[in-house]
Amino acid sequence: MLNARALTELLTLNTDDTLCKQWWLMTPNGTLLAYNEPSGIKTLRNKAAMVALSWQEHQLLMQPQPEDSEQDEDGSQESEALGPAVKLRALTIESTTSNILTTRVQAGLLLTLEGGVPPRRRGFEPKTSAEGDDDAVYPPEDTAEAATSSEELTTSRPSSTMSNAAISILRLQRKKLDALADAILDELERTGFTMPGKGAINMF
Repeated sequence: MLNARALTELLTLNTDDTLCKQWWLMTPNGTLLAYNEPSGIKTLRNKAAMVALSWQEHQLLMQPQPEDSEQDEDGSQESEALGPAVKLRALTIESTTSNILTTRVQAGLLLTLEGGVPPRRRGFEPKTSAEGDDDAVYPPEDTAEAATSSEELTTSRPSSTMSNAAISILRLQRKKLDALADAILDELERTGFTMPGKGAINMF
């Protein structure tokens, strides 16, 4: 079973006023399981519902789509077989005021971090990035690929500085998210806990 008190303490311990403002554990359908204290529960439930809807939407979008069907001489249609299902591993929502990062801890259990952001560059547009199990981590590490992406996002030196700062902060938030998710998963595996497919979740 999930130890809600221990999880609450862990999430609260990893919270600050800027980089990691809020943490919560939830199911893919938006049920809150644990969160840092203090938290405004009504606002948090709305955030969890938003993340759940986005998670479900992108999970659906990642699935293999059938090829165009071909019609036989007798009028029947045959479609190409779909490939294996793709599992959504992580979701990053970048808005004007925050970054919301979600990762799958194990099947049916998601960890979400809401983090602060520096002032956005002029012309910033909110975006959502989804990752499957075989996709590269977003944002990429500090490589030529990341530098190229940063250059494409900027047109002047001041905005470039802000963009680079935003990427660095997002990268650090992702590292913190993954580290805490790994720590939670290690403890769940140690106790033999797995999320039930259906029914109530045992918590204490």
